[in-house]
Amino acid sequence: MGQVYIGDIQSRTSAKISHLHTIFACTYGILFFGTPHHGSSKAGALSSLEKIVSLVVPKRILQTSSGLVCALKEDSETLQEIADQFAPLMKHFRIFFFWEQERTDLKYTKDYIVDEASAAPILDDTERSGIAADHRNMCKFDSKNSPGFRTVAAALRRYSVDAPSVITVRLARVGRILHEQRLHEADELLQGLHIE
Repeated sequence: MGQVYIGDIQSRTSAKISHLHTIFACTYGILFFGTPHHGSSKAGALSSLEKIVSLVVPKRILQTSSGLVCALKEDSETLQEIADQFAPLMKHFRIFFFWEQERTDLKYTKDYIVDEASAAPILDDTERSGIAADHRNMCKFDSKNSPGFRTVAAALRRYSVDAPSVITVRLARVGRILHEQRLHEADELLQGLHIE
């Protein structure tokens, strides 16, 4: 009876943890396309536009996430917290930052949505490259001969060659850690049971 009970608890709690460990272990590289790591000056304009639209359009028709818009503002606390949490993990991944090299048409003006400094911070052991497109089109390539496509494809090819051996080692390590953790949890549960 105790073994069934312990196994049931383990399967419910450790399944979520195991899934997260597997994602971590199986992620070798991360490509960021125009991601505002330090926020965007356009978030303030978007926030103003959001307020104007909310005066005209009922909320049930147009739902926006003002919390997300606030988080994307330059020097946002939320972005800083995310950066602080991600910084110690970066050494485990190959990171490639891409920034837009053309201004996005905003109807009333053309401007960068995320500037180079925010999209591609200069950090050790990372790669950086501009994409000859605006923010909307930096992930849309005209052909396989487009310079941006060739840069992205080359990074993916390099990562796919190197990733299998690294991931195999990581998965073995994660398997051992999770097994030890489950044994420890089971031991604690058994010590808590008063079996006579």
